[in-house]
Amino acid sequence: MTTETRQPGVGADGPETSAGQRYAAILRQARSMFLAQERLDIGEIAGRLGLSRITIYRHMGNREHLVSEVLWSLSRDTLERARADARAADEPGFIGVYRRYNQYLGESAAFLQFLREESAFALRLLTRPDGAVRVRLMAALQELLEEDAHQNGRQLHLDTQTLAYVIVCIGESYLYPLIAMHNEPDLDRATEVVDLLLRP
Repeated sequence: MTTETRQPGVGADGPETSAGQRYAAILRQARSMFLAQERLDIGEIAGRLGLSRITIYRHMGNREHLVSEVLWSLSRDTLERARADARAADEPGFIGVYRRYNQYLGESAAFLQFLREESAFALRLLTRPDGAVRVRLMAALQELLEEDAHQNGRQLHLDTQTLAYVIVCIGESYLYPLIAMHNEPDLDRATEVVDLLLRP
């Protein structure tokens, strides 16, 4: 996943006082902690920002929602990085982006540690059918599939919503259970399977 520079905290009397600004400050702090491979604790985040726990809960909800927001924000950035790198390598189609997205996930020490250290919690967040991360990832992949079909003339045998769902399931099967069992993920194989799925 992506990296970022640690941002200064914003206290209760700091300059960022709107709901949107406070949300952004909390998310920045949580992202920084996650990437530093620290456990996301609401009390710790509140302390570093000079806020109360109640303020964190008001803007972010419970820990499950907070971690979901962090995971999705980092996944979204990783997907955008994969799109940019695939475009720069003149491989802008879906598979070029998907291959790099999987590669970057597999290289993220913070993400892999989270899966290993909080396996049950991570699997619940990432694989729930109505989970915030899964639903957003499916929507993003569906958009990429539609873009690929429109711009590159890819012929698809299924509708993009169904394909996005199947692709997410394939990725999950090659990543999360293996990490939970302390085995290395086989994301190259996931890309190969998806490539076969999308061939005309």
